[in-house]
Amino acid sequence: MKKTIVQGITMVAGSAGLLAEGSSLAGLIPAVLAGAILVVALPLFVLFLFLWWSAGEKEGDIPFMGY
Repeated sequence: MKKTIVQGITMVAGSAGLLAEGSSLAGLIPAVLAGAILVVALPLFVLFLFLWWSAGEKEGDIPFMGY
């Protein structure tokens, strides 16, 4: 995966979490639905944020990190 793709996934997951929380606080969606969205979005955000930080600028691909 290229760094730009990983960055895009990170931004989408982060935005989904923020929108779910904001919508729940505003009363637009139930808290249970916002919680379900956060359960999916937060791990994706953290994982892809780490991958984005570890990807190099020059190579364009994420290096092998081992098992």
